[in-house]
Amino acid sequence: MSFHQPDLESRGSQDFQVLHGQATQRADPLLDDLLLELNAWLGFARACAHSARVQAVLLDLQGDLQRMREPSPPSRAQDLSSFVAERMRWLEEMREALEHERPYRGSHEFPGDTVSGAILDLLSVMTRRMGQELQKEKTQAGPTVREYLKRLPTLLFTLARYEEAQANPRR
Repeated sequence: MSFHQPDLESRGSQDFQVLHGQATQRADPLLDDLLLELNAWLGFARACAHSARVQAVLLDLQGDLQRMREPSPPSRAQDLSSFVAERMRWLEEMREALEHERPYRGSHEFPGDTVSGAILDLLSVMTRRMGQELQKEKTQAGPTVREYLKRLPTLLFTLARYEEAQANPRR
């Protein structure tokens, strides 16, 4: 009895996707890859976060990115645009709420008070870079998706400060 299975190039390969009933047409591979990577980093940050609120926000963001990755026929393009526009309003509202809830610590706040805060800071910078890459490469990402990725780093930075304040309330 052999346990050998034929090698598939990767879990993302066409063969793997067809074999497991996941074959989809990727309209923009660069955007899909960036959203997939960002989703993985958000999961890592969520796993390390101390605050249940930060974990919940990160899970919501992961859901947003997953929705943006779903293949959408032209008939659903407007639905995605409306969804992303509504989620951008949520990003701003959440950022403002978190900023009002955390204590102000002075003009210089440096990353690294907590592992989870440092991960969120790295994620903020990476997300900004991803948005710039999408702009430079002229991808098929709709303007609302690009705008979402443009606003996301600010929320991630705010989440990092909130997470650090929750983990170290006396600092």
